[in-house]
Amino acid sequence: MTSGWGLSRRSLLRSWLVCLIGKGSARSTEAGFDPISFALRGFVPAAAFQRRYRMDATILLLGAPLFTRVGAGGGYASVETNWVCGRDLDAIAVAVQFAAGSTPARAHGLNRFGILREAEVARGDITELSFAGLMTRSREESFEQGRKAMATSAVGAECIVARGKTSGTTMQTWIDTMAVDPDCNWMNLSATLSQALQHHPRTLARETAANSATTFLHAMRGAALCRETVVRRQFLHAGKLYRLETRRDTEHSPELAGAIHDLSGARCAEFRTAYLAGDESGIPIRIEYRPRSFLRLTFIAESEGTEPTIPSVFPKESA
Repeated sequence: MTSGWGLSRRSLLRSWLVCLIGKGSARSTEAGFDPISFALRGFVPAAAFQRRYRMDATILLLGAPLFTRVGAGGGYASVETNWVCGRDLDAIAVAVQFAAGSTPARAHGLNRFGILREAEVARGDITELSFAGLMTRSREESFEQGRKAMATSAVGAECIVARGKTSGTTMQTWIDTMAVDPDCNWMNLSATLSQALQHHPRTLARETAANSATTFLHAMRGAALCRETVVRRQFLHAGKLYRLETRRDTEHSPELAGAIHDLSGARCAEFRTAYLAGDESGIPIRIEYRPRSFLRLTFIAESEGTEPTIPSVFPKESA
């Protein structure tokens, strides 16, 4: 007796057993987990804004500039918006990325870099968030520790890989560590991140109540496009909640002064950003950022330069 699809009972049983036995091995060979590509599947980028930066590094001693290295590194930023293929015509997707790092030859051998990509997909009243990023682990907390770290370019760096997505009102975040080769730097970060995302997370997901919080780059862009003098917004980064606060001198000022606080109120970082008048991309033309008390990084937009290629955040199969 045969089934309605032309298969014997024995064939159906054999197929079921093969699927059951092979389930474990299939799990070990399946593709990695890239929450950005998953969130943006089916979308096509319709508009893209890009900006390249030169990075100057200033060493501070008791808050006063000690010396500055012009062109100690570089970076880039992009914002992409979409139109959608298929029936989901009310969906809107915005992808933002920022990558930057030092150039060892210009930074006394110091090789520090990071890349962050974020996607926000809105379908009616529901907004889905996802992110993926990679950055070198930096343990330097003082000027002396920073000076000693300048001799590490001959060996590979230890990096943190973070990725996450919202599930309802909860953000699920996976954080792993990985070692990278000495030739890895901010110029080839896109390929390094893509390679890292080809592997599944080795850690369990950290769950954080998202509520009305967004992600970091989207919080920064929202503050840039908002005309209010003071903007306060919670954002999620690497599984933790932070508070962004920005202030304009006047309503129409092209500059923002801002700070990032953790939930206890402690200040984690401070920055200043400047924007072109009438630029609706939300990408700054100048960024001053103090990741450490002894270090100030200044990113200045440059009109020239074609390297590295700024990749699209949208998956290739959607382009």
